[in-house]
Amino acid sequence: MKGAFVFAGLSRITAVIALALIVPIFAGLCAEDGTARFFVPSFFIAAAGTAAFALGGRTHKRQMQLTEGAVLLFVCWFVMAAIGALPFYIGGCLTGADAWLESMSAFTTNGSFIPVYAVPPSLRVWHVVMEWTGALIFINLFVTVVPQISKVFNIGLSGDNPFAFTPGLKRMKVFMKHISIVYAVVTAVTAVAFRLAGVSLDTAVLQAFATVSTGGTALVDLHERNIAWAAVCGMFLASCNFLLLFKVLRERSFRSFFRNTEFRAFLAVIFTATLVLSITVHNRTAYEWGDSLRLGVFHVLSFMSTTGFIAPGAAGFPEFDRLLLFLLTFVGGCVGAATGGLKVIRFLILFKMTGQELVRTLHPQMVITVKVNNVSVPLPVISRVLNVFFLFIAVFFLSALVLSLAGLSPLQALGLAGAGLTGTGASASLYGLDDLYGLPLWLKVYYTFIMVLGRIEVVAFFLVIQTAVHFLRRRW
Repeated sequence: MKGAFVFAGLSRITAVIALALIVPIFAGLCAEDGTARFFVPSFFIAAAGTAAFALGGRTHKRQMQLTEGAVLLFVCWFVMAAIGALPFYIGGCLTGADAWLESMSAFTTNGSFIPVYAVPPSLRVWHVVMEWTGALIFINLFVTVVPQISKVFNIGLSGDNPFAFTPGLKRMKVFMKHISIVYAVVTAVTAVAFRLAGVSLDTAVLQAFATVSTGGTALVDLHERNIAWAAVCGMFLASCNFLLLFKVLRERSFRSFFRNTEFRAFLAVIFTATLVLSITVHNRTAYEWGDSLRLGVFHVLSFMSTTGFIAPGAAGFPEFDRLLLFLLTFVGGCVGAATGGLKVIRFLILFKMTGQELVRTLHPQMVITVKVNNVSVPLPVISRVLNVFFLFIAVFFLSALVLSLAGLSPLQALGLAGAGLTGTGASASLYGLDDLYGLPLWLKVYYTFIMVLGRIEVVAFFLVIQTAVHFLRRRW
């Protein structure tokens, strides 16, 4: 691995960050509170980084190597977090470690650990813009770099789809263009929904950023009836496969959606979980049926989309409800969405594989294949799904064990580990852990590492380690 492709990718990412920094600078100038200067160093660092990385990546080939993709996927989050943390530190709002934690949680769409109204308006805008930009970068990486690592993306589309994933740079740019258009359209639709719900235009746009990115920062009272339904609309769209959404926009037909096995399974999980949660909330609390249903669908979509919007009294929900919401974050949305989690498609493959193995046990001579969307799933893909699932669960329990060293209760440690790996900061809130700033420094550093692991599909990290070991062996 020569690394030119990594530098080329980082140059594009830092260029996007530099453009994003213009928004809070403008907000600071409009507020006339002197906060615009907090963002100037980050802007120049991002601009200089763009030029330096472009210089280092000028010799990159037109095709990505697997190891280069894995390294880019891992390193880019640390570069973004370093740039994004500076305004919080320069503004004196947070210490260096806390600013790093807040920046990483925003870019990986874990949400905000600092009260949003405890910082100046421009920093509040910057936090939401980081969430939106981080999700945009994530979904672009997910349809260009991740398919070469996970090998599961093509299975998530219908059998007659025109999206054939290759490591070629020209083809990658086509996917990035398509998915960026859909991301912008979904954001605009969600902003209109919030505006129709009575939210002011600027707040509606920012809340749409936080919703579609699945960042989960609440700038308004999301539990007011109309605003809650606007949030439900945004979270649902953010959980859908964006390339399928592009097909819908291009063909002007919803047929592609309803023919997609993963989308139908996604709807089934939402319907079932909403029904169960609504019934238990109604039976065990004082909520009426209408409010129970609204709370049910709101929280099911909030946690399954890994957005993490949460009602003030959710920590007092029955144990069953809180555990159900926590488990939904591991499922996540559809492949190709802005959500975290393992994705519905992987659970579909695992369930179908289990069923086929039971049939094979009864009929050893029978030739059986696992099919999703009328596409036979190759054995290497099934093996990769099992590998990802095992690594995810292993890292989850290991991380919970490490976090418990800070004195957290078992449920708090499990909740925080799940929050980092799935990108749902509210998972920790379900078990009474709302503030991380009073925790030890080493825990904050380790938690940022967990957040990155959750965003890069875990497997990429082990590919990076393997590449580093191979490099050191060759040098020595």
